[in-house]
Amino acid sequence: MVAINKILTAVSDAVWGMPTVILIISVGVYFSFRTRLVQLRIADILRCVKRNLFSSDGSRLGCISTALAATVGTGSVTGVATALTLGGPGGIFWLWVSGFFGMAVAYAEGILSIKYRDGKKGGIMYALRDGLKDPLAGMLYALFCMLASFGMGSMVQSNSAAEALYKEFSLDPVYCGAAVAAVALFCLFSSSEFAGRLCGVFLPLLTAGYIVAMLVLIIMNRSALPGVFSDIFGGAFGIRAVFGGTAGAAVRRAVSVGFRRGIFSNEAGLGTTAAIHAESGCRTPCEQGLMNIFELIVDTFVICSLTAVGILSSGVELLGGADGAQLVTSAFGRVYGGLAGKLAAVSIAGFGIATVIGWSRIGLAAADYALRGKKPLITAYKLLYAMSAYLGAVMSLERVWLVSDIFNGLMVFPCTFALIKLRGEILSEAHSLPVEPKPPMPRSDSGSSCACSISGKITGVTTSCANLSPGSKV
Repeated sequence: MVAINKILTAVSDAVWGMPTVILIISVGVYFSFRTRLVQLRIADILRCVKRNLFSSDGSRLGCISTALAATVGTGSVTGVATALTLGGPGGIFWLWVSGFFGMAVAYAEGILSIKYRDGKKGGIMYALRDGLKDPLAGMLYALFCMLASFGMGSMVQSNSAAEALYKEFSLDPVYCGAAVAAVALFCLFSSSEFAGRLCGVFLPLLTAGYIVAMLVLIIMNRSALPGVFSDIFGGAFGIRAVFGGTAGAAVRRAVSVGFRRGIFSNEAGLGTTAAIHAESGCRTPCEQGLMNIFELIVDTFVICSLTAVGILSSGVELLGGADGAQLVTSAFGRVYGGLAGKLAAVSIAGFGIATVIGWSRIGLAAADYALRGKKPLITAYKLLYAMSAYLGAVMSLERVWLVSDIFNGLMVFPCTFALIKLRGEILSEAHSLPVEPKPPMPRSDSGSSCACSISGKITGVTTSCANLSPGSKV
């Protein structure tokens, strides 16, 4: 047993070594500069957010909420807290750097999710199959994604939820596991709109509640903020040695932990949420890319950042051997007293359950592709996913964590391969308008309207003669 764990640990470390991290960041740097820092197109991002979040079409909010649910999991809370103990405050700066360049990667993934969707089906596997004409790579990606859904998408999340609720409310993990499995079954055997509607109500309330709780914590400890940011930037650049080690070792540790935790949290480079985005109502690939950036901002620059700053401003000890959940609880305890544990437990359990819901759609899309739409096999996948959610709540997960890390990491290689090989098509979409405008009706010489338009199904976008240059012939 110990030997197997050592082998899995070695494989996981190799798959998620610095070369993999450098690969993802390099792709992010490339697309950042070639898109002229698309992350900073704030006006376009806000316009797309307004159009999709406040649309009368509720499926758009559901799609965004489901994608966020899959991304904003327990890693955005306990994972960030654990990162502080491993890499120190300086790791948070490099998490931000990872998130900044990760936005460009997520933008490129969003473009592919719309450009190569097949009806309402899509994902990186379709881009590999139809864009690169490489069905084998598409099949491998779908298999890795399907297997990862059992671990990181289901078992790990239900385990975190069950553990948090047991410690604080003495809730038997059997009941928690049964409840999470039931929710997963409802989502899997219902339409995608059901999961969207559930996440569209549940996730915004949970996220808003967590943000408010963390903001109150930070405001109450606002006098510590100058020291917090001093520690973050000082630890990131080795201005001071931290934790008693040399500055060089501290910086290397901060860079490694910050980049890895950033990628684990926002999943940029894995392409997992592309399958959900294929069902969105975005008019253009560029618009979906900008929505991907918004989702990453919520995950990394809001949830993760508030968690880190809240813990650091509270003054809790980072070297006491506490795990992520204990650190969050201790930080809340400085302001909320006896309610601290309950707030932490509800937050961790809520984000964990939300991730199970989001990943149910990702895993189902991968299973549909890998199993070629065969209903008996897909039904078996649905039952196995729900069973994994139950088992995750009632068993130890050290080995599951390792296996999940491996399959998550293996998705990086076909995904980044698709992004690199299809970079020309991505960049051509990147320079288009994020939202296709309604063309003005041209007037004839007699003053009457000329309804001259050409409509075609080119990536789901309608083009009109109003966009042609003067003198062009239709």
